[in-house]
Amino acid sequence: MNGSPRASCAALLDDLIARLVTATEPVIVMAPDLIVAPAAIAPLTEDPFAGTSAFVVPDRNGDLRVLHHQVMSAGTSHHVVGSPTHRSVGLLRIARADASAAVAVLSEFRNRLNSDEASTGIVIPAEEFPELVTVCLVRSGIAVRAVALVDVPWFRTHEADMTQIEMRERALSVPEDRIQRLQANRVDDGFYSTFIVRKASKPLTRLALQWGLHPNTITVISFAVGIAAAFAFAGGTFLWLLTGAVLLQLSLVIDCVDGEVARATRRFSALGAWLDASTDRVKEFAAYGGLAVGAARDGSDVWWLVLVLITVQTFRHMSDYDFSRIQRLREAALPLRDLLVPSDGSTVAGGLSVASAMDASRQMNRSSAIRWTKKVIHMPIGERWLLISVVAVVAGPRWALVALLVAGLIALSYVLVGRILRTLTWHGALDERGVELLRAQTDLGPVGSAVVMTVPEHVRNALLAARFGWAMPALLRLFELGGVTLFVLLVFPDATVVAFAWLFVVAYHHYDTLYRALNGFRTPRWIVWTGLGWDGRLIVVGVFALLFSAASGQTDFESALLLMAAALFIVFVPVASVQWLRSNKSVGGDV
Repeated sequence: MNGSPRASCAALLDDLIARLVTATEPVIVMAPDLIVAPAAIAPLTEDPFAGTSAFVVPDRNGDLRVLHHQVMSAGTSHHVVGSPTHRSVGLLRIARADASAAVAVLSEFRNRLNSDEASTGIVIPAEEFPELVTVCLVRSGIAVRAVALVDVPWFRTHEADMTQIEMRERALSVPEDRIQRLQANRVDDGFYSTFIVRKASKPLTRLALQWGLHPNTITVISFAVGIAAAFAFAGGTFLWLLTGAVLLQLSLVIDCVDGEVARATRRFSALGAWLDASTDRVKEFAAYGGLAVGAARDGSDVWWLVLVLITVQTFRHMSDYDFSRIQRLREAALPLRDLLVPSDGSTVAGGLSVASAMDASRQMNRSSAIRWTKKVIHMPIGERWLLISVVAVVAGPRWALVALLVAGLIALSYVLVGRILRTLTWHGALDERGVELLRAQTDLGPVGSAVVMTVPEHVRNALLAARFGWAMPALLRLFELGGVTLFVLLVFPDATVVAFAWLFVVAYHHYDTLYRALNGFRTPRWIVWTGLGWDGRLIVVGVFALLFSAASGQTDFESALLLMAAALFIVFVPVASVQWLRSNKSVGGDV
């Protein structure tokens, strides 16, 4: 890039704006002096689900501040970043959905540069063009996801102290299959998954890549193995429990393989995301049921434990996902900032200063022992399934369920205390994106919808936008699942097996609703209302109780509840799943 740096950057702006105006696909912005292996940048250039993203590497003296995997502030030779955490690699992807907004902000910046040139004196080299575009996007409120570049050599020629030939040789020195394996790794995994499960999955992943297996095929295999584990647990004897434990661990390993193959080959799809998310829950809840059947062979009735576990685990997952997304919306966003002002303001939305937020996070995780201990206490899926497998073999199925419940309650208490304290630091109302995420999970039926419509809309929105609005969907799930569990245990204690089927189906529906909401979709009203909504289901169960007294109607209550579970299964599993996949096709999703 020869000539005036300002002229070069202005020309690049004009070219980018023109490309964005006519874009039918994501637009890639790459620094003219970036040297890196093509395979290393494939996650941004080839992944259809990447969204607007930038490649970054950790660097506390860099030009980016990243929080919750989102770029909060970007810098150039003119724009200053407070408390930087990462460095820009020099490659940015602008999603088609953000093209119009990007054109508006980039055009504004271009016009202001022209009109204010004499007074601002801004000179930004062409080599910093991706960083300049990132500044424009972030300061105008367009979300830019931070994607970590795998550990491979990369260079910016204006910074490196070697010839371009030497840089290219080093950049291309890493074999493509090595880069592929590095990209297959998942960050932020649990302790057991990181140090045990993923070490076991690597050889299988290499085989799957050699054989050309599709990630969805691997997911189905993992699902089949997990269901086989549940049936093995139901055997109850030591050999059957040992078989179940081995199969459950194998299912966990294979479950890692599908994600690793998807990341390595960038074969992502709506069907794959749905399969991976939904089958994990089915396998885990089926394992609970298998253990209860196995325990019954020794005369232990532990179905009540299974009902409580499903309730606790569903509540925990709902709060996990919603808190994480709402925290990101509240904390990983800066107020809109003038594009010509050097300072980024260095204040996190929600009331925390950038320095204090970053320092607190670094202090909490300065020790790897502390960091990994926290992950174990959280009891992610790897730790939960390890606990099930070990205790079932050593002490039997009953104690496996007891241990899982105790560990789950400890984990839930730990995370809730931390989230309550974190929530108290937030200020102001949640934006519309967060409100819509929570609103999409209300699952109100005809009765509840009629009641809620009597409340002014601004009051309803204010409840969701309040500090603790993130807890609303999880509390509704707790009220419904916990209410039915408590009612059955107290009034119809012999109906626990049928209640398990009912909770299984309804919990699956709530997970389906959650995953849709996280992807920006709502479950269609006709599906929600056909399933009666959480309010309608509670009413129907209450009517069953009135029709069949506990003294003489135990069998009739069980039959009615089982019939209801079967009807809900049809609506929530095959019908809702087909609708979800078809809706993704209609909006251009890759299924």
